[in-house]
Amino acid sequence: MEKLEEKPLVSIIIPTYNSQETIERCLQSIKDQTYKEIETIVVDRHSEDTTMQIVKRFKTKLLFVTRERSTGKNYAAKRAQGKFLLFIDSDMTLAPKTVEECVSKCKKTNADAMIIPLKSTSQGLLGECRKIERESLSDLSEFMEVPRFFRKTAFLTTGGFDENLVCGEDFDLSQRFKKMGYKIDKITSAVLHFEGNPSLYNVLSKAYYYGKTLPELLKKRPQETVKRYATIRLASMKITGVVFKNI
Repeated sequence: MEKLEEKPLVSIIIPTYNSQETIERCLQSIKDQTYKEIETIVVDRHSEDTTMQIVKRFKTKLLFVTRERSTGKNYAAKRAQGKFLLFIDSDMTLAPKTVEECVSKCKKTNADAMIIPLKSTSQGLLGECRKIERESLSDLSEFMEVPRFFRKTAFLTTGGFDENLVCGEDFDLSQRFKKMGYKIDKITSAVLHFEGNPSLYNVLSKAYYYGKTLPELLKKRPQETVKRYATIRLASMKITGVVFKNI
């Protein structure tokens, strides 16, 4: 285990693509962190909206890729200067003490990765149903929670995200982390995920997009994948039934 200086640099990596609606809020939450030793890296898939104009107003590093988010995150991780890496999406924000808590707990417990609880916020009937569903599934931590904060050396040694995966790449990485004997811990500060006001079309389109890539994950991790998604889907169906019954 490498010895850490008192205030190790943390590289926060954000993949973006046409993220103009949410990226400013995301970057502002990083600026508002109580922990100040932060390098922010935005890795963009050639956005066609005003994402880049917004990003340039903040003190960030900019990288560009043409492939999916796993490629972008790995590309940014290799170029990051930080001792730690934190991956968040452009529609997420961090609580003010999130980075401080991650660094402190990693130093205290010698953890190699940290799980940060995820909370969703959304609007409309469908959005509220999805929020209730996710909150109710929080008890399935073994299947739902994956680390977002990593020691850079451990992340690179593990091989980073599998670039052939679009669905479940974070789950696959967490399984490899555990298999290699790395320690994963958890903090209490949460990441807030803004889902807006999702329409049925948006939800189904997203499910189709990620669902069609599921065979790659099944091929790589058949037993773990079936167990994970079957458990989540069964629980989700029960919760959805209760929600709609009470509407």
